Amino acid sequence: MDVSRFIAEKTYLSFSRSLIRNIIRISILSTALSMAVMIVAGSVFEGFKTQIASKVFGFWGHIHITDLQVSRSIEPFLIEKSDSIIQLVKNADFAKIGLSNECIDRLERFVVLPAIVGHQQSQEGLFLKGVDVGFNPEFSKGFLKAGQWMDFSDSLFSRDILISEQTALKVHLKPGDPVIGHFVLDGKMIKRKLRVSGIYRTGLEEYDRKFALVDVRLLQDLLGWQPDQVTGIEIFVKNLSEASLINQYLYEEILPSNLYSETIRDKFPNIFEWLALQDINRSFILGLILLVCIINMVTTTLILILERTQMIGLLTALGMDLWTQRKIFIRYGVRILFQGIISGMVVGIGLCLIQWKWKLIKLSEADYYLDHAPVSLNPLTWLILGIVFFVTILASLLIPSWLVSRIKPVNALKFR
Repeated sequence: MDVSRFIAEKTYLSFSRSLIRNIIRISILSTALSMAVMIVAGSVFEGFKTQIASKVFGFWGHIHITDLQVSRSIEPFLIEKSDSIIQLVKNADFAKIGLSNECIDRLERFVVLPAIVGHQQSQEGLFLKGVDVGFNPEFSKGFLKAGQWMDFSDSLFSRDILISEQTALKVHLKPGDPVIGHFVLDGKMIKRKLRVSGIYRTGLEEYDRKFALVDVRLLQDLLGWQPDQVTGIEIFVKNLSEASLINQYLYEEILPSNLYSETIRDKFPNIFEWLALQDINRSFILGLILLVCIINMVTTTLILILERTQMIGLLTALGMDLWTQRKIFIRYGVRILFQGIISGMVVGIGLCLIQWKWKLIKLSEADYYLDHAPVSLNPLTWLILGIVFFVTILASLLIPSWLVSRIKPVNALKFR
């Protein structure tokens, strides 16, 4: 039988019959509160990263292949024979860089062309992004706020245009309204009559106000291009963490010298730099909460040791080694810690579920890219937080338990 466990179980119950029980209750409550805050904070930070990244990648993909000159001009630069480029990417041997040859999820062609969209007396300069029928199907489900997705059934091209909510408010448009698109090509003004099929909102304000979606065939017809002539190719990868490695391999080993590839992280760094700052905030907040809980548990353990000074003196006099005695108080701490962690996880997960279901906490979408505080319902995150919380605080209990070795039996039993 483990003597320290036996003594700890028997003597812990006696605390409920003394004034020390209030201190134990406060310690359990404090631990539970710390655990709950860590669960909520961890879930919110992960939710921010997941949802904002999902918005960016849903609209732009993970990797862009364009002409080298695109970054220096807003003019459309042609990629000839995009079918052959797509085939090069699909046939690339990613095993050379230690990845699966199935690491690419899908590829999509696009054309971006500047235009002025007018309705009655209002006009707005936009970049029209031409997409085909296979464009990210999740986009219409997650970001379409009014109207419907573009109709690609016309054999020539669709005249539908999908505009952002910002543009719709500025130009006073609603689904079904006609608009005129003005294009300047080869020094000539060309007009096309379009119809607003729907209104979207991603929450990425800076990009929502600049872009609208149209049928890629419409822009190809305006430019006099063939179906396989585009301004860019979007690559969607299966594992986001592999995007940089895939991009480097494609640019250095696969693509022709006149083409350039870059990840969306590199193309739009401001958003991802903002997300990186959130990682720093998360580490600071979780670390601070953990420190407060460590101080709480260390203090509680010291109080329990002082409460059991005479017991320590008696056990030492009977010949029990100091490590066994220290384990008695560590077991006290583990019991308090375990009760606090379980209670805190129940409360924290419950709060996350409430926010996920009803979105009670609202945010400024212009500042945070989201209109509510997002939560990630990831059991693995909760489990990791619980384990790290438990192990770290358990290790800290070794510090106050050392006080047992400083208690002399003679002094402890003097006033018995």
